[in-house]
Amino acid sequence: MSARPPKYRTVAVVTLLLAAAVAPSLGTGSAAATAASSASFEKTVVYEQRGDVANITIQTSQAATVNLGSAEDSFWMQLQVGKGTTRLRLNTYKAGESTKYPLSEMVWASKGSIQSRTLRTAPIDAPLDTAEYQMNVTIQGQERALGTFVVKERSTNGVTARIAPRQVSMTERNSKAALQEVSVPPWNESVAHDDWLLLHVNATGVRGALKRPRLDGDGEAALRVDFAQTNPPMNGDGNEFTGASVERLVTGNDHEGFYLVVDTGDEGIEPGDRYRVSFVVPAKSPLAEKRENVSTEFRVAERRVNVARNGPGEKVIVEDETAITGKTTLTPGTTINISARDTGTPPFLYPRTVTVGKDRTFQTTFDFSELEPGRNFEIRLVDQKRTIPAMVAKKETTTPPPTTTTAAITTTTTVTTTATTTTTTAEGLTQAAMRGTERPLSQQAEKGSADEEDNGGLVPVPGFGASAGVVAALAAALLATRRS
Repeated sequence: MSARPPKYRTVAVVTLLLAAAVAPSLGTGSAAATAASSASFEKTVVYEQRGDVANITIQTSQAATVNLGSAEDSFWMQLQVGKGTTRLRLNTYKAGESTKYPLSEMVWASKGSIQSRTLRTAPIDAPLDTAEYQMNVTIQGQERALGTFVVKERSTNGVTARIAPRQVSMTERNSKAALQEVSVPPWNESVAHDDWLLLHVNATGVRGALKRPRLDGDGEAALRVDFAQTNPPMNGDGNEFTGASVERLVTGNDHEGFYLVVDTGDEGIEPGDRYRVSFVVPAKSPLAEKRENVSTEFRVAERRVNVARNGPGEKVIVEDETAITGKTTLTPGTTINISARDTGTPPFLYPRTVTVGKDRTFQTTFDFSELEPGRNFEIRLVDQKRTIPAMVAKKETTTPPPTTTTAAITTTTTVTTTATTTTTTAEGLTQAAMRGTERPLSQQAEKGSADEEDNGGLVPVPGFGASAGVVAALAAALLATRRS
């Protein structure tokens, strides 16, 4: 049957019932000891979601009896505890289901000890209902402390992801604080292949039923975490697996729900894959009245480390102290082993270890001042098994312009005088050769010309009349006489 207690009751009535169930007859000496005894709850009211595990801490001066619930609640668990501090863990998913689980799985001590457990009510067949449950502590039948634990409605809220470097050990990280200390939110929903993926399933009321092998939907609670590839190969099936096969399940006391630690280098995960992660509480589960489903997605990136180039082609040019920088897909916090080396004469090796920053960049400085200009070497990414060519910058040399002396040049100019020969024709005309070249001269009268008309007289010269022609002929004769 299901435990469905009333939410309000008279505490005094419950107290009398609990005390009567455990009250022995007291002698005079024991009565004095009982009067001096004490007990208390660390928190007089403890809240927990249905299906989760409640923490109840008590302090007693001597051995005592702890009553959780009552007959009216249809759940009454009675415990015998030792002196001092006892931290009880009450599983509200299994409590009362004695036909399915042993009493030690219903309630146990994470600190102190429990000498005995007794379920004083009939077994129930479901997690404890939402209600207020009374509790008290008695010492030799005398009530010494009162408290209440309240079971509230559970919820399924969402799935979020974080990523962590591969080099981080996840073995001893058992709390939200320890996991967040070494992880960051993913950039663009991506995680580098072989790094850690941390999935936080924010769902209350699942701790009591939670075990990693049961996250395949086969357990009684039918809780399920599915990983389904959303970009399967062409004409092929996508990769699928469940939360039952992941690396670790973490349920700490500092957070609701649970974390799954996934090795992205396992489970058939490859670079370039995309996945949807779904947490499902099916309708058949005792924790839900209808199906609940929340999900997130992530993609797997290739592990790339790129060094910035600043030279021709693929080369890195360095000079004196030089910062080598780059970008990567690796998770911030990852260390990269990088070295500058050359096996020439003399050989050298400059090793460095750098840490990837929050923006997925890295930087380290080398001093190359002792290397000769123009020397070639390599920058080696040890973990990635890659090399990048590099060279020490050549020194620029300044050449002064040549000095030119020009001798004075003396120029001698020679003037050549060419004599001009003149020739007097039979007609009494003087002719001179042009351009200093002598040629035979002849003059013939043309038939029908003016010479015939003038009886062999002078040919008129344009611009000269007859008398001007005679004067010109006399002047030419006089000039010839002088030269001869």
